[in-house]
Amino acid sequence: MNRDIPFDFILDYLLPIEMEIRPFFGMFSIYSGQKLLLMLRDRSNEPEMNGIWIAMNKGHEELKRELPGLCEYPGARPCKKDDGWLHIPPEADNFEQLAIRICEMIVHRDPRIGKIKPPWKSKVAPASPARKKKQSHYPRT
Repeated sequence: MNRDIPFDFILDYLLPIEMEIRPFFGMFSIYSGQKLLLMLRDRSNEPEMNGIWIAMNKGHEELKRELPGLCEYPGARPCKKDDGWLHIPPEADNFEQLAIRICEMIVHRDPRIGKIKPPWKSKVAPASPARKKKQSHYPRT
């Protein structure tokens, strides 16, 4: 099914950078190279999750102070101080202004915004010496 990209007005503000838009579990992610910048979501299920998600590298609290109206990501774990995401809910009074400001910050390469996923690590543990095949003490003939 071909879905429209929600909040696509922001794409005009991101034109100065190379970007790639990828579908992602009913949402759309915006990358610049290997760096994940934003996620865009507008779905009927779990409407509290809708909006623009901002991938944060660092400076979570600082950016919230700088741009009142940014919220913690609704799926953030309460015990984790910096979950790596901020959120602009679509019902925010200053939704478009916040979205445009975040795009300007991205274009100016604000180091707080965007994250690069670490390479996948295998979940299979290497064989320990105790697991190796036991050697026979009998001579081969």
